[in-house]
Amino acid sequence: MNAPNAVSSSDTPAFDVAIIGSGIAGSALACALKNSPLSVVLIESGSLANTTPNCENSITGFDPRVCALSLASENFLQSLGVWSSIKALRLQDYQHMHVWDGEGTAAIEFHADEVHSAHLGNIVENRIIVHTLLDSLQMSKVKLLDNAKINSITPLNDGDYCHLINVETERQLNVKAKVIVGADGANSFVRQHFAFKTREWDYQHNAIVCTIETEKPHQNTAWQRFTPYGPVAFLPLANDQLCSVVWSLDKDKAELVKDIPTEAFVKKLQYAFESKLGNVTAVSKHLGFPLVKRHSKHYLSHRVALVGDSAHTIHPLAGQGVNLGFQDVACLSKLIGSLNERGRDFGVTANLRPFERERKAENLMMQNAMSGFKNLFANQSMPVTLIRNFAMSTLDKLPVAKEIVIKKAIGL
Repeated sequence: MNAPNAVSSSDTPAFDVAIIGSGIAGSALACALKNSPLSVVLIESGSLANTTPNCENSITGFDPRVCALSLASENFLQSLGVWSSIKALRLQDYQHMHVWDGEGTAAIEFHADEVHSAHLGNIVENRIIVHTLLDSLQMSKVKLLDNAKINSITPLNDGDYCHLINVETERQLNVKAKVIVGADGANSFVRQHFAFKTREWDYQHNAIVCTIETEKPHQNTAWQRFTPYGPVAFLPLANDQLCSVVWSLDKDKAELVKDIPTEAFVKKLQYAFESKLGNVTAVSKHLGFPLVKRHSKHYLSHRVALVGDSAHTIHPLAGQGVNLGFQDVACLSKLIGSLNERGRDFGVTANLRPFERERKAENLMMQNAMSGFKNLFANQSMPVTLIRNFAMSTLDKLPVAKEIVIKKAIGL
């Protein structure tokens, strides 16, 4: 069933902005534009039925898919008016990070008080973020169109409207739009339909995610160990004994663990983490997916823009994927609003170019940094291991340098 402010199929509605995809980036962009003078439609191929998530405080009550939200993302969500709703449902802030080299003796600690902050970030389940964003749209003027399969997008010369989107809901429906924003994920239909050239690199890693219960409390700390086969992270949840696990493994190693019995999986996970929090006493069902670095050569086409995973994907070892997506949304929504206020066409590629320049530079820098870290820790030659351990140990003893690193990571 369509949402209460769903688009009527009795005519051909026209919108300033059509957002394709209601995931985190798409819903956030709709929220960022909901109070603007612009007319906005959010088109989703699946359901937008938005029931309140079950937040039972047990291992089965947590979604294994979580985000490590930076302070910059927290501030952005506050500006959208949804942060208090997220806090009311569930999140876990963390004050410390502990990272160590599994093949050496070096470790590095980050503490919130080193940057005069109450915390370094927040671990939030994906479903909670999407729920609160969609909930904030229910009483807004943003139109919601769900269960909408896009059959075609054709050029349209109808005054200001340049795209005719044909969707199949209960029946055929045409939607006119001045601008389309692709926020439909890593396998973006929008990116492919408009023939955005994209570069892809297989990380040769699969990520395994699950929720675990540990013998010792997580101490409001985000833990990460780098191993020869990929990093394993234990992220604190809103239960002292529960953590969300993101375990990145070489593909051949991931294949060996994905379907093994639970007891054997727990032993391998505990070994990879060096039992830092004691025994793993329980584990949820684990999910696995391949990791691919993807980057669109351009974020703009004729009255089309890409944001979030539609434009770029990144290795999760630093948890920056969603944070980069939020920065895309913040940049694009601010620019569109500014252009509209000044009476300038917010769909012209030349006018949107500042968004592309700013976000491409930031996203590429972060992608390359994560690839560098992955390759650095995958190299187990003795000289590289010694240099790596020396660098980590040295950085840990340089407060000014650490402060710079922390502020960059958390968006201060």
